[in-house]
Amino acid sequence: MRIGGSLEQTLNQGYRLDLKGIIKEGWQQTRRSGFGLLLAIAGVMAIWFLLINLLLQPYLDDTHVNVAKVLGLLITVIMAPMTSALDMLGLQQSVGVRARASQVFDFFRHFVRLGSLSLLGSLLTSLFGPLFDLFGLPPMLALIPSALIGMGLLFTVPLVLERGLTPPQAIVVSLKICLRGLPSIVLFHGVMAVLLFIALIPMGLGLIWLAPLYFNSKGILYRDLCGVAVEVKDVSEGPNHFTA
Repeated sequence: MRIGGSLEQTLNQGYRLDLKGIIKEGWQQTRRSGFGLLLAIAGVMAIWFLLINLLLQPYLDDTHVNVAKVLGLLITVIMAPMTSALDMLGLQQSVGVRARASQVFDFFRHFVRLGSLSLLGSLLTSLFGPLFDLFGLPPMLALIPSALIGMGLLFTVPLVLERGLTPPQAIVVSLKICLRGLPSIVLFHGVMAVLLFIALIPMGLGLIWLAPLYFNSKGILYRDLCGVAVEVKDVSEGPNHFTA
């Protein structure tokens, strides 16, 4: 069975989000779901920083710019299954299944698809800098289309893992979804940016709450706009199970 909205309806009719309701539900999930998602986020960030220090740090100077770019992209691809897992854990909690920190390692079986998706997304968002430079436009202006494309990739991971789309298909569909409700998507990211600023004020301690809230809210967004397929078993066999 499928819980939530309809992808086809979203693409055909567009939408307006109840951001207050989404963030409120995301906050309630964050408070009651325990530390599983928070520990998963902390673990992924720790591994990311470790790889940066081991692989990238020696090349962060003016003489190894190209090497640093290639290694940074390689680290992003390597980390793709774990960073994608955070999106899926938020989605899992949106249908009432509590996340476990160990689940960040469950998606390496999708490494090729998730690595390709991460690579394509990184190339798309970094495309505008060289283009603006080529046409003599101020490089800072390239941040605007790069940010909009980054917002447009919001749903790519669940579209690949939950819907079974290929990475190029997921990128196209995600961009279409975001274009159908662009003001709401931009407002969502604007609210998250403001909350991030507030979270950083007390020495970053607010990130303990904001990071899980962000992924829970992303999961709710996807559920409400695209629907989530769940497998329902008899009560005697155990609780509902989320599959991706």
